[in-house]
Amino acid sequence: MKLYKNENVLKDGHKLIVRTAEESDSQALIDFLKIVDSETKFLAREPGEFNFTLEQEREFIAGMMKDDNRQLLIGEIDGIIVANCSVGIVVNNKRYLHRANMGISVRKKYWNKGIGKIMMNECIKWCKEKGIEQLELEVVTENSRAISLYKRLGFQEFGTKKNALKYSDGTYADEYYMILFLE
Repeated sequence: MKLYKNENVLKDGHKLIVRTAEESDSQALIDFLKIVDSETKFLAREPGEFNFTLEQEREFIAGMMKDDNRQLLIGEIDGIIVANCSVGIVVNNKRYLHRANMGISVRKKYWNKGIGKIMMNECIKWCKEKGIEQLELEVVTENSRAISLYKRLGFQEFGTKKNALKYSDGTYADEYYMILFLE
């Protein structure tokens, strides 16, 4: 079982605790995911589409905690989950062990406080500790705030997936494929 915890002071003076998600976080994490899915169209799910049961979420977190090739972190302010990020090796085949991918979400109410940058840096740090050479992500091309952050952290665009997402209203969104080279 791998446990991690780090405290950060945000621009507004609040304390952000970044730590490994634990099974006891299951319900709070489910609630968080349902909120963020409804706050932006830049995530993978439609509002209400996340449907893990409490037991499924517990099992998912337990699996993440046992797997040395993946990490699930949450960001908390005053005991409330305001962000999460996950990072993991792409595939456990030898030819892919140099690559990791990641995902991140922050509650809208907590945007513009530096939380995304802190969470991203935690994923980058994990990758460096694991000897990962490149960190990959996909981002909706219209998500200029996220793209700006990723570029400030050194990510570069390496292609566009046309119509990567199809929304319930029938419209589409393209995604950029971005890589941060760590070596």
